[in-house]
Amino acid sequence: MKPTTLLTILALSLSPTGTLAACGKVTNNSGREMRYTTNPNPNLSARPGRCRFWNWYDGDGPLSLIPRDKTVSCDQVRLASGSSAGNCPVDVDGFTFANDAYWIGARRVGAGVWTKFPDIVDVTCRRVPVTGSILCTLI
Repeated sequence: MKPTTLLTILALSLSPTGTLAACGKVTNNSGREMRYTTNPNPNLSARPGRCRFWNWYDGDGPLSLIPRDKTVSCDQVRLASGSSAGNCPVDVDGFTFANDAYWIGARRVGAGVWTKFPDIVDVTCRRVPVTGSILCTLI
């Protein structure tokens, strides 16, 4: 890779404050409509929408390492199959399928229940041909 290419990539990855930015991304290849959010907030007055996460982490104590079910405020954006969103400057923080259950590894997540993921993660969801299930991988 040329040094100028590397510098361009680095410059595109910087936040407005000049620090390296990491931004979550979702890719929807499921054949169904996905929804994502970029701004979940535990303050229920912050946004008009609601997202119920099965794996919300909060706090600084030892219990903050245990995910819990939590409803937070959020904006919900629709994402058609065959599309993706995020990857700086947009940081996707969570996703769901409003009308379909989906799988993350061996965990089945119900329709309309949100999954939160870290900024450095790319999520890809696809339909499994034999079963018709939606399988999401986090990389």
